Amino acid sequence: MKKITKITVLAIFIVSSLSVMAQKPEPVYSIVRQIRDFDWYEEQAKAWKNEIDNGATDPMAWVYWHEANRMATDFCDYEKWKSKIGTYFVPTDSILNSAEKAITNSFEYYFLKHYAGRNNAENVEDAYKYILKAHEIRPFDNLILPMLLNYYLIQNDKPNIELTCKKWFESNEMPQDILITLYNMLISLDKNAILLVHGDNDTFPCLVLQYAKNIRPDVLVLNVNFAAVSECRENVFNENGIKQIKYENDSISYVTPQQLFKHLIENVTDRPVYVSAFATQDIYKEYIDKMYYTGLAFKYSPKPFNSLAVLRDNVENKFLLDFLKETFYNSYAQTVVNWMNACYLSAFSQLYNHYKRIGEKGKAQKIKELSIKIAKDAGKTEWLDYFGK
Repeated sequence: MKKITKITVLAIFIVSSLSVMAQKPEPVYSIVRQIRDFDWYEEQAKAWKNEIDNGATDPMAWVYWHEANRMATDFCDYEKWKSKIGTYFVPTDSILNSAEKAITNSFEYYFLKHYAGRNNAENVEDAYKYILKAHEIRPFDNLILPMLLNYYLIQNDKPNIELTCKKWFESNEMPQDILITLYNMLISLDKNAILLVHGDNDTFPCLVLQYAKNIRPDVLVLNVNFAAVSECRENVFNENGIKQIKYENDSISYVTPQQLFKHLIENVTDRPVYVSAFATQDIYKEYIDKMYYTGLAFKYSPKPFNSLAVLRDNVENKFLLDFLKETFYNSYAQTVVNWMNACYLSAFSQLYNHYKRIGEKGKAQKIKELSIKIAKDAGKTEWLDYFGK
């Protein structure tokens, strides 16, 4: 009997220990910095809700609870999240109500307030006033840098755009590998290029490099979502001498990325137009036969040109690539870095075939080995099959 009791107690202890381990709370970052699956976000939503229920004193508990919900619903599986709404998977308003009781008027509370209200805001000031309140409490904190820069871009506030970019660079929050990749993209473009970008990781690094490091300030970096809104687009177009987009129905103020691209290639003749390789191909799908891959961007050209020669020159003479071979620090953003590094594989595959075709076996082997490493790190098995031939 005594033996059975000991075994029972031990079993209970093991089960309890496993339960605690399974729900250990960890920092939850935006998908811009970490890529996780639905199950992990669910585990973290449970863990942070449990911390709060047990009297958490760190205001970041509410932020991480919110981010676990936001990542699960916005970037994983909304229907699955919706089917599990209850105690830990909850709408943003529920998290905000909890935060209001425990951490009201804090930096973290205003961060949450921004997310809760931005989709319902009637104007920019309403959407961003809480980020500005958070900024007053902790100026240029890493958590709010993307929203703060967005606000200044919308306001076309150049001094604060520059200051925020410099602060962001000084903070070391932006992973070096991502900065290098966007450096490679910028450095490969023709003079005075217009570069259409789509997401955080091909927009903000470019701006940080331009304003903090004065790298390729001649390039107009234009986020297609930002430029879709009339007041934002009109400021940029006026500054750069670009014809405004006008429609017969003057009430139309929002333009799609496809409309924006079409307008630029038809009305800007003195600046080459590129689209980031990280952006969706839907932007230029109607002109796919006039898009040429030059390494990390697609260049629009109504006339054919030797894009392979340009790509080779970029990879061999302009790109910084040592970071792809080996890294000597641990990055919390490694999953995103690996995903972004996979973008080099298209360029490397073209060069690999070119080197084999012209008999440069040494170069072909080197780029094959590097490509296999990148593909393994990113989990791109289709590329392993390709380079394994």
